[in-house]
Amino acid sequence: MKILQKRGKNEGSALLVALAVVTIIGIGLASYLMLARSQHTLVAESQAWNTALTLAEAGIEEGLAQVNVVFGTNYLPSATTNWGGGGWSTVYGPRTSTMSNGSYGAIIIRGTPAPTIISTGYTVVPLSSQPIQRTVMVTTTNIPMFGQAMAVQLDITTKGNDIMIDSYDSSDSTHSTTNGLYDPATHKAGGDICSLGGFVNIQNANIYGKLRTGPNGNYSVGANGLVGDLTWTTLGAIEPGWYFNDFNYVFKDVQAPFTSGFTVIPVNVGTNTYMLGTGDYYVNGDLVLNNGETLWVGGNARVYVTGNVNMKSQNNCFISIAPGASLMLYVGTESGSAVTTTLTQVNTAGNAGSFQYYGLASNTSITWGGNYTYVGTVYAPEASFTAGGGGSTIMDFQGACVVNDLTLNGHFNFHFDENLIRNGPVTGYAVTSWTEL
Repeated sequence: MKILQKRGKNEGSALLVALAVVTIIGIGLASYLMLARSQHTLVAESQAWNTALTLAEAGIEEGLAQVNVVFGTNYLPSATTNWGGGGWSTVYGPRTSTMSNGSYGAIIIRGTPAPTIISTGYTVVPLSSQPIQRTVMVTTTNIPMFGQAMAVQLDITTKGNDIMIDSYDSSDSTHSTTNGLYDPATHKAGGDICSLGGFVNIQNANIYGKLRTGPNGNYSVGANGLVGDLTWTTLGAIEPGWYFNDFNYVFKDVQAPFTSGFTVIPVNVGTNTYMLGTGDYYVNGDLVLNNGETLWVGGNARVYVTGNVNMKSQNNCFISIAPGASLMLYVGTESGSAVTTTLTQVNTAGNAGSFQYYGLASNTSITWGGNYTYVGTVYAPEASFTAGGGGSTIMDFQGACVVNDLTLNGHFNFHFDENLIRNGPVTGYAVTSWTEL
């Protein structure tokens, strides 16, 4: 007996189901591929977008390097910039540079008191070759060389008694005398002392200002010492909120300001052995003041001494700066044998900016003593600075200092001139705002 099977309708239904399944799978696969491509395109665009910003910021970095290209010549904002060098035209741009993933174009707008830098980064999306660009503008400000009373790389040590650190403002008649000098009746609590990576040993000193160290720095306060505001009287303690461990400072070495100039020769006019006017003076070797010799400055002078500077304290030697005059004294070389400096009395009719001392890399030791008054600044980032003579007369330092390490002996007052923050020398420019245009 034969059994007959009916075909056709069932087979057709199975075929339609198979075709539908294949179609759905195909559509799903195509959708997945399109989604994957879309996602890949979006990722590529996002990466290109980020790359354009990175390129723009590279132009900002080159602009900052350009405006900070020179340090150590005369420390004025207009001279810390090589405006016409390195591919930057006299109109300060555009400066373009091509890199492996795109390019940038940057310009510097030379403003007052600090420049503005605008940079545009250019790149393309790899898959679509679509061009992308992003533009960034940064404003800058001057970095004051002396933003605090004392800034050191290593240790600060105060020894003995009668040590006091505070501040005044030579440009403010309510916080200085009529000729811009320190007035104890109107002093301020801005005498900040700062150490980047050393130990601050405050024995019996009265610090009317803030104590700042680096993140790994440390300190101690003696039983008769204090740190705080003018109203803080608790001995052996720091006023709450007057210690910070976030101090940061770039201790740039000083460069030689020039390699030739006028000769410093004795003239013996009245009580003055040396008389300097406006100009650059070069001493290839040591400069020694002895037997009552006086260095008198009547103009805006710069003196570069490659060797030691020695003012004989026991023989009443001093530097005298006339009203309206100034002296910038450079000591040492950028490399070579170590040189030392011994300073005594500096008489100036101006404020702390009238006398500026700069120690180059080989200047490793500075001593100031003799129970005198010093009105001026010290910038010598490789030098150990020792101040104070330990006698009964209280020594008086008005200005600021940046050195490698600092030791203060007893009977010593240090008064920071806050005017140096606004109108003192600068070390370059730093970014104050960042805006994408």
